Amino acid sequence: MVTEPAFDPHASVEAPPPTRRTPIWRRAIPYVGTILIFALIFWRIPLHKVGDALTQVPVARFLALFMPYSLFYFVIDSFVLTWVVRKFNAPMRYRDILPIRASMYLLSLINTNLGQGGVAYYLHRKGGIGFLSALSSILFIALMEIYQLFLFSTLGVIFYAPQGKAQSEIVAILRIAYLIAWAVLGAIMIFFAFARRRTSIGQWLEQSRGGSLAQTFLAAKPLDYLAVLALKAPTFLASVVIQYFALAMYGIAVPFVKLMLFLPLVFLAAALPIAVAHLGTSQAAWLLFFSGNAPAARILAYSLAAHFTFMFCNGAIGLLFLPRASRELTELGIARAASNAN
Repeated sequence: MVTEPAFDPHASVEAPPPTRRTPIWRRAIPYVGTILIFALIFWRIPLHKVGDALTQVPVARFLALFMPYSLFYFVIDSFVLTWVVRKFNAPMRYRDILPIRASMYLLSLINTNLGQGGVAYYLHRKGGIGFLSALSSILFIALMEIYQLFLFSTLGVIFYAPQGKAQSEIVAILRIAYLIAWAVLGAIMIFFAFARRRTSIGQWLEQSRGGSLAQTFLAAKPLDYLAVLALKAPTFLASVVIQYFALAMYGIAVPFVKLMLFLPLVFLAAALPIAVAHLGTSQAAWLLFFSGNAPAARILAYSLAAHFTFMFCNGAIGLLFLPRASRELTELGIARAASNAN
């Protein structure tokens, strides 16, 4: 059985791998994707109608609704990160996690992977954790965030009664997709459980080039997967409630169970790495799943308004903690330089 080595704050840890310059064409993909998606959307929906609908958005009430949710999400998100890091990496404190978790929201607004890498780098510098080991824990959380969406959307599939042929076909496809998705998660858990019991496989994973990236997955037990899902669940349930009331404020009625079913798919679409700042793909998903509840221009206006309101609230939290995070990283750099000089 493979055991996790005890954490030693004075032990040397691997540095972040050297970054390679991303080709221009690859960096351009999100921008091109966003432009193409919006070009297709506005080809079908007149821009002036969307503009008119946006003028009717209750901005102040949206802010009053989304800001408490952003704070709640931040508190839970930071707690989950602290729980996972303490269990699999190092005994870091919740108050040490808060500033970097918040400030990385600013990077995540543009690129989720960049935000995740920033958190891993901070954990590496602040907690003396290997960069790839920290990234392994962040990827573990990211996987559970995806399956949290699958979980609640699966419940939506069970309780939602499709209306019309198109929705029935979508729900039928979702049922098959979710069976495959849960089977994949089961296969991941079984593989790493088998690796824990077979020393040869565990050693092969640890000694492979990306072995450190598998560290948290290798150590995590089924109860750890369930714990992260349970800890993250309140954030999604709160998001459904917030969207339900925000839609009502804007004069759009969507059944709660329908939101439970399709909102996770909107969030999954927003996470696709083919658009900038999660724009485009989420708007297309809102139109696909909710255009039957209101005119398309109004649905599009709501999706844009809700998206930017949530981004603004997260950005405000990030800006609040950014000076502290920057100061801590600067102090760590000075301390390390002084240590190396001695």
